[in-house]
Amino acid sequence: MRPAPPLPAGCRLLALAAAACLLLDPSSGLATAILWLTGLYGIWKGRAVWAAWRNPVGWCFGLGLLWALCSAGWSFYLVGTLRDFIKAAPWVLTVMTLPVLFNHPRRIWSALVAGAGLVTFRLLADLIRLFVQLDWPAVLQEARYFQPYVYSHPNASSVMAGLCVLVFVGRMAAGRLRPLAWGLLGMGVVLDLAYLVVLASRGPQIVFSAVVLLFLVLLAPTWRGRGAALGAALLAGLLLYAFAGKINPRMQDETLKSLNGRGVVWSYAKDMGDERMWTGYGFGKKTFVKAVYEPLEREPLVGPFHYPHAHSYWLMLYFQGGLVALGLWGAGWLILLGRLWGRMEEERRMGAAEDRPSARRILPLLLLSCILFVLWYGVVDFPDHLARQAQFCLAAFALVLAYPSHGEAKRVLL
Repeated sequence: MRPAPPLPAGCRLLALAAAACLLLDPSSGLATAILWLTGLYGIWKGRAVWAAWRNPVGWCFGLGLLWALCSAGWSFYLVGTLRDFIKAAPWVLTVMTLPVLFNHPRRIWSALVAGAGLVTFRLLADLIRLFVQLDWPAVLQEARYFQPYVYSHPNASSVMAGLCVLVFVGRMAAGRLRPLAWGLLGMGVVLDLAYLVVLASRGPQIVFSAVVLLFLVLLAPTWRGRGAALGAALLAGLLLYAFAGKINPRMQDETLKSLNGRGVVWSYAKDMGDERMWTGYGFGKKTFVKAVYEPLEREPLVGPFHYPHAHSYWLMLYFQGGLVALGLWGAGWLILLGRLWGRMEEERRMGAAEDRPSARRILPLLLLSCILFVLWYGVVDFPDHLARQAQFCLAAFALVLAYPSHGEAKRVLL
């Protein structure tokens, strides 16, 4: 396997500048322009894009996209569906192009670490703002409710902080770092963990804790080591459960039992979804809001909050596209996770045969953990804004490792 061809310094700086625009201010017009340019490049490289996505995962996701587009034909709110699809189009094209741009593990590592660094910088700026304007210790009680929010909501920014921790820890586990890099990565872990604690978002904290423990268990190179790590992880999980109220006082709040009122929207959306079990109500959050607050044949949704979505990624799939969408996207994610697991285990076995731990297994393990984090969190909430975009960017990176015959990922070190 030949090494990744080095990019010219100018290209690297341009890529970093583009990533900064996308991650620091993803809603800006400049970020949208960058996405369109990237997508147009993907159209120009159509054969390479087709080769990268011509696999079971690509077929599932592609048919899922086609079904979302076709849902305009029966959408409850056609204007809303079309507007949301047009808004999503540049991100869709960009995600399709990513396996062509980042077709090698070294490039994927660079994208993950640089992206996590930029997001951490943005979260650090917000953390400083919160401490300056709220003071100590009020910041611990009021930070979650203090606007303007980064990345649209504390839950979304907390998911991003958790993903950054996983990336930094994964890169440290892969090794081959200089002392300065160790220090910077360690600093990033501390800052992102601090952000998770201060923002006090319970859902991201709970799912993040479970995924980190799973990551550490799978990090062991042998099954015997994994067994010992599992015991330690269970003990750590019990300690986290015992001290959860100390780490985040909101864990002791009565609203945790009702998942902060999510049961209201879950029940309503599920009942409405059952009425269009196969087709759903059409793609987009605007269509969801129109359908639940201005229904034609039932009472509108009434709850303690205004719900802009179903507060569950999986329920949102069902509501928008019925069982067809849920089956297509669910199958795609399941196949992708299975392929990542297989790649990780293949590299682990090769390392064991060579009587040395293989660093090659870290990248598929990292992508597996990051995607699981977002999908598990998606059971109880809808990963929105940058968290949703990160979810599909991670899928595009994972595709390079899952189907290396279409890329440059076969048997490469860092």
